[in-house]
Amino acid sequence: MRTKLYVFQLFLQYITTVYSCKTSQKILLQPYSGTAIAYPENYPTGTGYGINLNCSWEITAGEGYHVIMYPTRISCGSDTTLKLYYGSTTLAETTDCVKCPDIVGYCSDIVQTNSSHVLLVLSTSSSLDNGGFQFYFMAVKTKRAKVCNSTGTKLMATRSPNFITSPGFPAEYPNFLDCSWIVERAVTESESHLVFQFRSQFLEPNYIGCSDYVKIGGLGEFCEGSDDYILQTSRNMPVNDTSVNVRFKSDGGYALSGFVLAYYIEDPLLPCSCQHGGTCSNLTCICSKGYKGPNCQNESLTMVSFSSSSSDVREGKSVWFRSEIVDNFDFRVRWFRKGILITSASTRYTMTSSPSINGTEFHMLNISRALQRDTGNWTVKASNGVTTVSVNFSLVVRPSLLLQMMPQYDFSIQSGEEINLQCSVTNAESLKGLTNGSLIWQKDGKVILSDSAFNISTLETTATLRKLTAVLDDSGRYSCSHSGYPDPVYESVNITVTKKEQKVCRNETSEDIIWNATAAGTTKKESCPENQKGTATRYCDTQGDWELPNLVNCTDEAFVNASKELDSLIADGVDNTEKLQETVNNTLQTMKNLTSKAGGLSSGDISSSLDILDKIVNVTNMTNGKIEKKAFFKVVDNVLSTDNSKSWATVSEKTAKGASSLLKSMDRLSEIVIRSNNVTRTTFSGDNFEVRIDKTKIDEKGIRFPDVSSNGVSNDTKEFATFLELPKQTGSGSKEINYVAVIYKTISDIFPKASKSERSVNSNEAEEAPDKEDYVNSEILSLTTQTDLETLSPPLHLTFNHISKNNDTDLQPNCVSWNFTTNNWSEKGCKVSLSNTTRTVCQCSHLTNFAILMRPYVSGKEDSASLKTLSATGVILSIVFTVLTFTIYITNWKYIKSDLNVLLLNLCGSLVVSYVIFIVAVEKTSDEIVCTVITAVIHYLFLVTFFCMLGMGIYYFMSITVTYYALYVANNFKSKSRVLWFLIGGWGIPFVIAASTLGGFWRKGYHLKNYCWLSMESGSLYLFIIPVCLIAVLNLIIIVTLIRVLLASSAMTKSSVQKKAASGLRSLGTLLPVLGVNWLFGMLAVNESAEFFQFLFIISNSLQGFFIFVSHVLMNKKLMKSMKSRYPVLAVLTLSTESSKKDPTSVSRTQSSGSDVPLKGLGKKKRASKFGKFSKKTAKTKNVQKSDSFLTEKTDLTMSEVESKEKESNVLLKEEQTDV
Repeated sequence: MRTKLYVFQLFLQYITTVYSCKTSQKILLQPYSGTAIAYPENYPTGTGYGINLNCSWEITAGEGYHVIMYPTRISCGSDTTLKLYYGSTTLAETTDCVKCPDIVGYCSDIVQTNSSHVLLVLSTSSSLDNGGFQFYFMAVKTKRAKVCNSTGTKLMATRSPNFITSPGFPAEYPNFLDCSWIVERAVTESESHLVFQFRSQFLEPNYIGCSDYVKIGGLGEFCEGSDDYILQTSRNMPVNDTSVNVRFKSDGGYALSGFVLAYYIEDPLLPCSCQHGGTCSNLTCICSKGYKGPNCQNESLTMVSFSSSSSDVREGKSVWFRSEIVDNFDFRVRWFRKGILITSASTRYTMTSSPSINGTEFHMLNISRALQRDTGNWTVKASNGVTTVSVNFSLVVRPSLLLQMMPQYDFSIQSGEEINLQCSVTNAESLKGLTNGSLIWQKDGKVILSDSAFNISTLETTATLRKLTAVLDDSGRYSCSHSGYPDPVYESVNITVTKKEQKVCRNETSEDIIWNATAAGTTKKESCPENQKGTATRYCDTQGDWELPNLVNCTDEAFVNASKELDSLIADGVDNTEKLQETVNNTLQTMKNLTSKAGGLSSGDISSSLDILDKIVNVTNMTNGKIEKKAFFKVVDNVLSTDNSKSWATVSEKTAKGASSLLKSMDRLSEIVIRSNNVTRTTFSGDNFEVRIDKTKIDEKGIRFPDVSSNGVSNDTKEFATFLELPKQTGSGSKEINYVAVIYKTISDIFPKASKSERSVNSNEAEEAPDKEDYVNSEILSLTTQTDLETLSPPLHLTFNHISKNNDTDLQPNCVSWNFTTNNWSEKGCKVSLSNTTRTVCQCSHLTNFAILMRPYVSGKEDSASLKTLSATGVILSIVFTVLTFTIYITNWKYIKSDLNVLLLNLCGSLVVSYVIFIVAVEKTSDEIVCTVITAVIHYLFLVTFFCMLGMGIYYFMSITVTYYALYVANNFKSKSRVLWFLIGGWGIPFVIAASTLGGFWRKGYHLKNYCWLSMESGSLYLFIIPVCLIAVLNLIIIVTLIRVLLASSAMTKSSVQKKAASGLRSLGTLLPVLGVNWLFGMLAVNESAEFFQFLFIISNSLQGFFIFVSHVLMNKKLMKSMKSRYPVLAVLTLSTESSKKDPTSVSRTQSSGSDVPLKGLGKKKRASKFGKFSKKTAKTKNVQKSDSFLTEKTDLTMSEVESKEKESNVLLKEEQTDV
């Protein structure tokens, strides 16, 4: 064994280039040069994936090369996705060890992609994940030598690296190799020397030396077998000899990926003279961050070039700017407009980066739609933390052409009247630079010539189109455009020429607007009144009469300007906190003044105010800036004024906005305000709503708002008040939490009268309710906390004063909360604790906006109480008889032990426990967690009951139907006990279904509001209904096949019709209770109007335990015989069973017998003879566990039919009858 030399450790320190996570990177691999991609950059020293990452690395090899990859280390979090693609679409195989989250650990082999282009994609969710990864990539020749010779291949070293590889690299090298290369210098200067450098090394080592090794003359032997050296580059290893022998030997042991050895000529280095903090190592300057060069004399960050698509563009066009930057260190690029930073939050600006083929990076700013405010000075800055480079440039955005048509909107004229249109250029500066062209007219897309029936007059910026007498054919779309303008800009209007007798709405002035004539059945548009912006509309009905004007889109010009300024901030993504705060606060002051004007706000002003408040919240959230809260609250208070009730009604009717929009803006602002850690107490008390912002230790002190005395009397008015009280919350920690509490005093007037709750919307109560509408009859209370308190314990108490005294017996108060998703009131999580004509007290388990909703009272059906009483009585009766059956079977188990009876006992046990829990705990809805557990347990036990029913049905099917038609199959089934598998399925499958239901509907309406049972509204009930229906239908099919076999037997064919009917009814009476078919009535009783099926289901289900007792105890011959011998007093109970034995057409319950030989089908004699021999053999060895026989010796109809055909089966039948 050769001794390993440690020269390698003296010279070899592996280095590589590491690429960290950026949005998108392009990496060009140099031949046989290892490149690392890692996240975090210092993994595995640092761990942890960031949130919301979306990184990609596009890795390319040069022509004649393909990419190989070694996943050194990888650890995936549950919410982390890491994928490798060959090309851009072909996903790598799982065995390539680069799929997350399917793999945790590392791979021992190099992955050969066989592609010159690969894509690595990393994405994470909003939750933190542990782990990280580190992959190495290398470009290797596609065509590689797979053999070598030992005579010494001569190689010439130049100043450019060349490479020696193990045969087939990176595939495993062959055994028993002896390869030799002689490397000589092409440059003979005495000062130069040969340099060797490993680019990858993975050879077979052993504990004391080298098994496979690379020997370099003058340096020693190398045999590193650690994966730390795969695809990684070593430090330079210089040799002074002009000729060096390189030898590679392998033994007969295992082979690995081999090695890559670079060789080249290097000129001697002069002594170090490092600047800017650089350090000298091996005659080489190691530069500090920000500098480069032999002596670190130059700044490393360089702006190589700058270019743009244009510096002079028209408004609305796109333009891009690109800077080419190079640095050895990480750097950051930022873009500034007029000194203000542009961020990725912008909707118009897009900033990207990509690597170039020569090692630089391109950074680009793309403006998708240039606007005039983009005109001015721009700057792009790059910084690596030490040095900064920048380029200043200018952009000129010329205004786009604006045309105005008069009349501005579509209109109608009667035949014979004059057509007079005028088109004007409103911004003449947009035509600057145009040398030709003029305004032209078109009708329906065709140019109107000057010599046509129209009179056209054209000036530089104005054109008119006239026709003295209009005809019907003049109807159409008239457009105006400029022929010399480079972009298509049109202004159009539709003209409708009507017949004189046709109905029209005549010219009229209303709401300070002149409404020009328009055809009946159309909507007319006109400009808003003076000092307002927008478009007013008015409908002309089919009779030619005007309806009332709609001015909801007309708003004060100041509102429009404020909204535009906020839009520009959002669109531009400006990162200037001072500028943003100044703009937002100035807007709030303007809004406060505008909304305070006497006489109230118009519907258009209300609509604009809601939009502006929402935009202010968006900007504040985007920048985390401070806001003048009291100014915001004053605007809200003004908007909620009762003087605006009429305008609010119009907004709710004509738009998708309403009071819900205001609540949502307030909720979002509350969340922004309280997420700060330095919240100070702030209060606002207006005429229409009050706010308190504060903090408290919720586990020590509750929250009460507004301030009221202990008896609920207001400290200000000394009257009973509307207020909320959140008691101390257990398990919420001792840390102070911020909160915002709000009371809306007048908002009930704003909510529309027809605002339905989810309960009434999602049910048929609307059809049954009196002809009255839901309405809000209280002030609205809201509470938002910094920390999600989840389910409140104890619950939130809310006391509401009724706005109008409730003396109407047809209306009942409901505690509701506003659901922003459905835009409706919801009763979920709230219940009425106390109510009278003037006040209602609510308890709610969550936080949001709460109110009292008056809903038409729907009286329950008269028979609902009887249904409930009958159901409870029936369940108790069923429990009693099921428990009795269970007890009798357990006490007599040694006489009736069988697989089928094991399933019956499991059925009885799960049925009794589920019924008991159902009766005792189904209404315990006060505790959400307890109710959820109760629902899950009942769901699970009911499913177990039905799967046990299915197991019994399968046993009956195999014992009777399959025996009748396929004797061999049935005999194979009954050759050994299958009960264990039935029990695993009967208890395991329901557990999977119940657990999946609980997980899928957790906090999504899993159970009903008033009962601890699955909800039909959320859909969780379907995961009970569907399995039950399938099982019931399968068992019904099984019953049909059993009855068919009974009626097809020879004994039954000779019986009278009465005996056939009686036998069939007795069979149904014993099969239905244990196979659960009666639950099909329950599925039909889901609809409350299906009274008949409700009663039918309750009656059949109530008698289920009784029928199980009668059919499986009283009619069980062997069980009764055993009990009669043990308890003679019970002999009278067996009379009915004994009498039934005399009826050869009845189906009895002898499934409890301890043995059973399978019944024979109508097969050939030869087959029956073989079966007889088989049965005798198994009876002797007693290796076959005998199953239960469904038919008694008197009712063994299929066996009787077989006897008539096969005499040799008589012996088998007698043996079976003797056992029974």
